[in-house]
Amino acid sequence: MKAYKTVGHAAAVALLAAATPALADQVRLHGATTVIDRLVNPYKDAVQSGTGHTLEVVGNATGKGLVDLHEGRTDAALSSEPIEIAVAAAAAAGKQVDRSKLQFSIVMHDEIVFVVHPSNPVTSLTWEQIRDIQAGKIKNWKAVGGKDQPITVFADTPTGGTRAMIKTIVMGGQDFGPSTVSLTAVKKVADMVAADPTGFGGLGKGFVDSRSRIVETKKLERPLGFVTIGAPSPAVKAVIDAYKTQVAKK
Repeated sequence: MKAYKTVGHAAAVALLAAATPALADQVRLHGATTVIDRLVNPYKDAVQSGTGHTLEVVGNATGKGLVDLHEGRTDAALSSEPIEIAVAAAAAAGKQVDRSKLQFSIVMHDEIVFVVHPSNPVTSLTWEQIRDIQAGKIKNWKAVGGKDQPITVFADTPTGGTRAMIKTIVMGGQDFGPSTVSLTAVKKVADMVAADPTGFGGLGKGFVDSRSRIVETKKLERPLGFVTIGAPSPAVKAVIDAYKTQVAKK
């Protein structure tokens, strides 16, 4: 009987030892697609190699990322705006989040820009004009020096951080107009504007290519990084530190 217990215990220990690394080494990152495209994915292989941790990455917007964090579905949420605005995005996703419990580890900064189709003659807009365009008060490009044609506004998903940032900072808290075309990911704004001569939208500068043109306006900078409840766990901290190292090398 004693030998049976000893063998059983040894087998259990061996099984636990085999299972523990796989569990401990996976770090889940959910949230802003901007952070994924601009930060997480470009350095993912180097970070996984340097830390030994496997990254599970889900792009579901800042707001939903914070919801997942509070409901235990991710180890860190990815945020592409100041934490107060990220909390507002979480509220839009249906979750009231306690700001005081969150820690935001900023790794790099990005810029939000506004784009039009290359055929659009409008080259610059004030924030007030951008506000009124996106709120649906200015409906025709002719009102801001463009062609006599309607304006089609494309925007980030309603739970997205880029949308929340634009609404808070540029629009002064005003809502987007009812005719706004909301997309599943902010990077799709570039695709839609490139295909539509009447199009307009805001997105991260890193998503813009030659298919659309940036209009001149005041600079709108925002932080990119990782949000945790309290201090990050050792595994998450190792990942964050590794990303900071990679960005510093750039």
